[in-house]
Order: sequence, then structure tokens, then C-alpha cells
Amino acid sequence: MSKSNHKNKSKPTSKGPPCFSEFGQKAKENYFNRGKEGRLLNCSCGRSTYTYKNANFDCRIDTDSKITGTLTLNEKFLSSTNTSASFSLPDYQSSKLRVRIRQEYAALSTSVALNKSPAITFSAAVGSSSIALGMETEYKTASSSFSKCSAGIYMKSLNSDASIILANKGDLLTASCVLYLNKQKKHAAVVEFTQKLSTKRNTLTVGGSYAVDHQTVVKARLDDHGEFKTVLQYNVRPKSCLAISGEFNTRAIDKIPKIGLALSLVL
Repeated sequence: MSKSNHKNKSKPTSKGPPCFSEFGQKAKENYFNRGKEGRLLNCSCGRSTYTYKNANFDCRIDTDSKITGTLTLNEKFLSSTNTSASFSLPDYQSSKLRVRIRQEYAALSTSVALNKSPAITFSAAVGSSSIALGMETEYKTASSSFSKCSAGIYMKSLNSDASIILANKGDLLTASCVLYLNKQKKHAAVVEFTQKLSTKRNTLTVGGSYAVDHQTVVKARLDDHGEFKTVLQYNVRPKSCLAISGEFNTRAIDKIPKIGLALSLVL
């Protein structure tokens, strides 16, 4: 009998810590999808994805004649590195080049705006997939100054994701935690606390998400200022979503609630 080749197939190591931009991201996704809070009809009327070898190109056309494209080179192109370039028309000033490098115990990311006076953002995180420390800073070449500086800690377990972030040059403290209520992580409860240190203004928000079935998700949040927001997302087809949102202030029930509708269609 021939020798087994299993010994040559070692298990892959942990993917390492997340990038700093992912700290607290799960909380935002679960208690409310901020991308679906539009109060007016927002329709992505055309979106196409093309893949060739190690490159992926995604193009999107909205009803307001805005064209957005992203070219991504995955980790197979350059080990542990993900590179992407995005452009937007007619608002070409928002075009960016991003590079992310992930190792077993570190994650680095940088992005450069593709315009005459670019803002350069750099972030780094060290640790593991369970706990990590990170920081992010932004340098504006137009004013030769640092406009943003943030730092934080990220913690993850089988049933929860938590983070504490000090942003706005140390003036804004945000602590959030997501608790998954089932093994599939389709139901979640979330709490988020923010404090603006210069004014001592606090905001406590609780919320969560509930998957009714494989196509329908309901999300809601309520803060201590009385703002209640909810959204129902229905996946019409793979990568195509219809979202109906509503919001009102529980302390001003005499005011007319706001209703929103968003539709994203991938062709």
C-alpha cells in the first residue's frame, strides 16, 4: 500500500485578528443595517460581477445615474494580501485604493483617496481571532495634519462579539456587544453604549435581529432618547434585497412616523 498523503495536508492556521475597520462591525450589522435606512426609494437598477482568475470586478449603476466600480485582487494573487481599487462617477473624488495584509498575529490596512489632495488612512491590529488590539489614523495631505486617530480592543467567542473603541482623537467612547442566540447566528441581541467625553452626552442603544426564514430578516433598535427604528429585509433573489424601514420617537408619538423603502437588484 502506498503511503498516505494526509501528513502533507496540515490544517490551516487561524486567519488572525480582524482589521481595525471590523471592530464593532457585527453590532452595526445586527441591530440595524445602516445601509437600508433610506427614507426615499433607493434602487440599484443594475449590478454585475465579473471574475477572471485572481481578479474580481463589481459594477453598480443606481437610479440617480451614479456608477460605482470595484476591482479586487484576492489573496491568491499575492499571499495574505487583498488589494482593491474603487471609483465612483460622477463623484470621482471618492475613488480609493485599498490594500489589506493579514498574517497569523497581525492585520494591516491602508487606503489612499485617488484625487489631487488625498487622505491617507492607515490601521493596524495585533492579536488573534479571539482578542485583538488595534489603531487607525488618517493623514490629510491638503492640510498636512492628522484628522483622525482611533484605538480599540476586540473580543470574540463562540456566542458573542464585543469591542471598545476610543475615536475622534479620544473624544468618543463606544462599547458594543453582540450576543448570538442560536448556533447558526441568525438571531442576535445587541447593546451599544456611546459617550462623547467633551460634553458627557451618553447614548444607550439596544436592539437585535431575527431571521424569520431563509429569505426574511427583521431588525430593530431603541435608544434611551426614545428613537425607535426597525427594518424588514426580504431577499427577492440571491444578492437582491427589498427593505422596508420605519422610525419614530416614542417621546413624540404625535409626530408622523417616517417610512423608508430600499430596493437592490443584482442582474
